[in-house]
Amino acid sequence: MTDVKAPAPEARSTGTVLGPEFATGSGPWLYTEDGTAWFDGTSGSGAATLGHQHPAVTAAAARQLGRLTHTGCKLGSDARTRMVRALGRISPYDDPAVLPTTTGAEAVESALKIARAVTGHRAVVAFRHGYHGKTAGALALTWRASFKAYSGPATGSVVRADLPDPRRPGPDDARDFAAALSAALDEADLLGGTAAVVLEPVQVTEGVLAVAPALLDEIARQAHRRGALLVLDEIYTGLGRAGRMFTAETMTERPDLTLLGKTLGNGFPVAAVVGERHVVDALPAGVQTSTFSGHPVSCAAAAAVLDTVVALDLPARSRALGARLGTDLAGLADTHPWISAVRTAGALAAFDCVRDGLPDPARARAVLRAALDGRLLLFGGGPEDATVKIVPPALLDDEAYRHLMNGLAAAVTAADSWSEESL
Repeated sequence: MTDVKAPAPEARSTGTVLGPEFATGSGPWLYTEDGTAWFDGTSGSGAATLGHQHPAVTAAAARQLGRLTHTGCKLGSDARTRMVRALGRISPYDDPAVLPTTTGAEAVESALKIARAVTGHRAVVAFRHGYHGKTAGALALTWRASFKAYSGPATGSVVRADLPDPRRPGPDDARDFAAALSAALDEADLLGGTAAVVLEPVQVTEGVLAVAPALLDEIARQAHRRGALLVLDEIYTGLGRAGRMFTAETMTERPDLTLLGKTLGNGFPVAAVVGERHVVDALPAGVQTSTFSGHPVSCAAAAAVLDTVVALDLPARSRALGARLGTDLAGLADTHPWISAVRTAGALAAFDCVRDGLPDPARARAVLRAALDGRLLLFGGGPEDATVKIVPPALLDDEAYRHLMNGLAAAVTAADSWSEESL
């Protein structure tokens, strides 16, 4: 007989690290088996933008589960077609093509293959503080050479450039960045030509670091002058989470490829690459497939998400939530001087903890631990591990919002009295 109290044999690398074991969820709330409520200020790693168990999404998935669960990557389904068409309709492209994937990391891999197919180049420019997933190397073990033609840049063919830090803006940021980006592209061009420049318009994982639209346009112009594609990784920010349906709306230039995930499934595993058809279809048939891409249940959920995002004007809801968060976090900073660099981007927010003007990771840990003691789930991080991130579902009613801010205020106040030795 199995001892239910014994530790589960899950690997340390994937094991859960925050809070108890949850049994049910609703909106911003997660519940343990005994009904104890926890407020999820992480939105399930940013995916549950509409809240846990959103009724329209859950109902769509349940209906699909009763009809058709799986087809495999080379057989179609009506659910897959609905999702692809809905995403194409709202995309920023004139003649869009949608490449479904299962995960965001898979979407990134797919975009790189597309970029190499379009350009014939190999190298990629990425940016400091960027995060694009954790997959690499599987194709190195795969036998068939034709599957590898557009994959895996050779060692040393990824060039990293620095973005201006929005927490510490300088008067010459734009000029200095333009020069630094040009130098990075020069370096990439010497490594087989630049296939793509890849970035997140808001670097959420490393602390909600937003890239100004003018800088995005500068990146696009420089990439295009080199014959490279601009790939916007909107897996975290797209479909309204950061206050716009797509960041392309804020730009003069247009990204060649947009990557979506997280909000797209609202908790179901689905992601996608979207771009003009002549760009996306440069990748030959069969080069990018996976068993669960375009999974009918996930696609049915995603189609319901897209309908809901449009019907509720989620971008506007996110902007309103961000404005409220910005005001209230600024108020906390007024009474707790160690709170620094409050920043928001739609329904994404963060602040840094400092001591004597320097990053204070211990204080950030104190806030996160005090929040956990109050059954408020928050993530930290940031370049210096001194950031507290607030990423709640975007559809918060007033009562839920007050609970979030009261819990955060209590955690910040508790952190005032926590000593570094206690952490």
